[in-house]
Parts: sequence; structure tokens; C-alpha cells
Amino acid sequence: MSKFTNRKGKIRIYDGTGTPFYLELDFENGNFSGPIGRSKTEEILIMARDVFTSDAHNIEGGDSKIYEPFQITFTAFLESTAQTGYLLDWLEGNTVNSNTIVTTKGDTQNDGANNNPAFADTDKKTCNVEYRLDAATDIVWHYNEVYFDLQEQSISESEEGVDLSLTGMVYGTVVRDTAFTTGTSVEA
Repeated sequence: MSKFTNRKGKIRIYDGTGTPFYLELDFENGNFSGPIGRSKTEEILIMARDVFTSDAHNIEGGDSKIYEPFQITFTAFLESTAQTGYLLDWLEGNTVNSNTIVTTKGDTQNDGANNNPAFADTDKKTCNVEYRLDAATDIVWHYNEVYFDLQEQSISESEEGVDLSLTGMVYGTVVRDTAFTTGTSVEA
């Protein structure tokens, strides 16, 4: 038996082009944190005058719970290479290594039927974040439509290096799989 360890983790961020561009991050600290799925609608118990009888039943609550964003966090190790500039360009919504990065907002359906709504502010861009645990059978979580507000990101330094702590808000679906999405590296 072998267990997953943080030494086996990889993270990629993807854009929304047909064959997406991606950037694989140096994930030094092994500190990814996020839920493994999206919330479901609330179940509301209906009783007759607050008395449980054979007529008691549940009704489905409103859809807002399945559309509310939730947070993921992780830290990227910054190095004195072009990758750091690519990551910062990506987060700022710029072109990355001469590649136009396309938002992923509205690409998934939290309710399984309707595309998630676009942001009112068209300058905001989302990307997909994929977290892989590498083993005999890989596990990959796909966090779709993730928005990184620059004010929520922080940089810290120590004797060992400089880290960028990333906090993203997930507006889209969460899917578990066994492989990264096929794409083209923006570093190529």
C-alpha cells in the first residue's frame, strides 16, 4: 500500500480556448485546499402545522446554493525564470508568452442544464484549475471558472525562497477525473 503525499501533487491552470493553453505551476509547499465537490440545493422539510405525519415531505430549496462561489487556496513557488512572469501575466488577465488567454467564465453548468452566467464586469477573467495527485491511479480535480482577485493574492519571502499564496473563487463545476485536460503549454 502506498499513500498520496504532497510530493506527488501538480497544479495546472487552463484558459478557455478550444485546445486550452495551460501553465503548470511549481507547487513547492504541497498545501492545496479546497472542497471535492459543489454544494447541492437545500432540502426543506414540510410538515402539517409543525407536526410530522405521513404527509410530511421535503421540497427542494432555491438554486442560489449551487451558484455561490467557494474558495480554493494553494501556494506557487516563484523562481527566477519566465514562468513567474507568465503566472503574473495570467493572473492580471494579460497575454501570456504571446498567447491570448481566454476566460472560462460561462463554460460550465452548475445545474447541469444552463451555462453559468457571465460576470457583469467583462474585465474579470476566470481560468480552470486542475489539481493532480500522481500515483498508480491518478486523481485529478477540475475546478472550473476560478477567479483570482489580485487583492486576495499575497507574496511572501523567506530564506528558502519567495512564494505566491493564491486564493481563487470557484464559480463553476468541480469534476473528479484521472488525467489533466489535454492542452498546449504557454511556456512552449
